[in-house]
Amino acid sequence: MVLSEPRSNNKKPVIMNCNNCTNKRCPINMYCLPDWLAYTQNSKSSLYLPANYSIFNAGELVKSIYILCSGKAKVMLEKETNKVDIIRLAGSGQVLGHRGFSEKMVYPISAKTLNESEIASISNEDFFKLVRENKDLAVYMMMFFADELLLSEQTFQITGMRTSREKVAYTLVRMINAFSYANNISKQIDFGLSLHELATFAKISRSNFSRVLAKFIEEGVLRKHIWNYYVADEAALANLAGMEIQ
Repeated sequence: MVLSEPRSNNKKPVIMNCNNCTNKRCPINMYCLPDWLAYTQNSKSSLYLPANYSIFNAGELVKSIYILCSGKAKVMLEKETNKVDIIRLAGSGQVLGHRGFSEKMVYPISAKTLNESEIASISNEDFFKLVRENKDLAVYMMMFFADELLLSEQTFQITGMRTSREKVAYTLVRMINAFSYANNISKQIDFGLSLHELATFAKISRSNFSRVLAKFIEEGVLRKHIWNYYVADEAALANLAGMEIQ
């Protein structure tokens, strides 16, 4: 196992160990047999990255797949107009880099950390070996790709088919599903993005995004305390978003 620290910082890295990991969102932890957890622990590279650090960039060759052991990341698509769209959010235990698995094996998108993150890098050869030898992982990855395709289609539809209210609700639910709640009991939203990034994801202006948030508070869908936002009515938010809160 190799630990890489691109930048110095005062916080000591906490290395996730696949043999005793408790992350229930990590597909390696959930769907690999014990012997293969040990194999992954010994073969992976652990990357401890600061905020706003490039994990991979569009056009680079795919050499590995990434698991977010801790932290948050955004996945971006650069258009011909040089405009960058945020197309996906990822939180602890989630997979990054799978979109590059194709005949060309080149990343069509880029990914950056949103905060300090530990990332497990698993080489293509080792990952394919894990999929072949762990049937539950193979089934999970098949369903994961199907879900990702559905989310991509929904994200594409957000531009022309949704009201501002639906766009904001959709963005909030995508963020909650990626990052989980900051507090599950109070349902505090874990805002890993700036207002500008949230508006970019929702494909509306910052001022419009803020107005919709204020309206949601007025209607009892959300509530606010100081600078924190909480979901007050999950059913209403999910209904507006057109997707479940998981």
